Amino acid sequence: MADENFFSLLFGTPSDKKPKKPVLAFLHGSFHASWCWQEKYLPYFASLGYPCVAFSLQGTGGTPTVEEGATKVQISSHVADLDSFLRGLSDDDANSLGLELGEDPKIVLLGHSFGGLTIMKWLEQYYGEEEERNINQQKINLAGVSLLCSVPPSGNGKMTMRFLLRSFRDSWLIIQGFVLKKAITDKAICRELFFGGAENDNGISNEDVERYQSYFDRDTVATIDLSDLAKKLPSMKVDKQSGKAQFVDHLPSKSLVIAACDDFIVDEEGSRESARYLGLEAPVIVDSPHDVMLGKNWKNGADAILEWVQGL
Repeated sequence: MADENFFSLLFGTPSDKKPKKPVLAFLHGSFHASWCWQEKYLPYFASLGYPCVAFSLQGTGGTPTVEEGATKVQISSHVADLDSFLRGLSDDDANSLGLELGEDPKIVLLGHSFGGLTIMKWLEQYYGEEEERNINQQKINLAGVSLLCSVPPSGNGKMTMRFLLRSFRDSWLIIQGFVLKKAITDKAICRELFFGGAENDNGISNEDVERYQSYFDRDTVATIDLSDLAKKLPSMKVDKQSGKAQFVDHLPSKSLVIAACDDFIVDEEGSRESARYLGLEAPVIVDSPHDVMLGKNWKNGADAILEWVQGL
């Protein structure tokens, strides 16, 4: 089911209006939209009885920006959109999306790449002041949080420096792919950044790449405002000794951070930083490229999520 504002997707809707299993809510990263979850993850988890939703941030997936013609969107706008979306999953909300998930559905929130950082900022806001937390908790029944190949709390800056020290070629490839947007037009760059290298290395055909690149073109009409984000990074509000977010003790359950061993975009140290942010010792590492939800290895990440969700 699609909502014209969020382009949300719903699979595995239970016959009653109070699902026994939590709703899995997926958030995408840069150059992507909700389509990236639709191909593998949503049908898979829906087949196991989990209601699944995903939505496209403004300026992606064909959605308009709030400010007409804008090419940059501030992180606060993405956080506000995410908050509205999560509240709209409840049938009892004034702005309900009408997905018939019940009045107080349990929600597991999962974010990939820059979607993970957006979730960090949302959690920072949601678990803000004590009095705000008591009010907000009545409205969103959060059951768990998972980050997949997430941009770390300190953003891309420290990772970029590590890439420069490790390999000028790798750092230049990332600049070409994202800043110059050559991932949209150059198949080799697109493959290496997102899908793990040469054709068939990860079960992604040339036709798949061309299709994904057409989505990338549409999904980069408006991108995140990095200069604005640099002033508001989640790392600015962590415990300086442990790297842990201030709200961790208020989370409803142990979180899950997934890293991919063949991730060209987010390095292992970045994923470890994200794990520390959520109070974890280390990420769970799976055999996959950056786009864990696509290609032949998609089930590696999905099974790690399933094992975690079953324990919530």
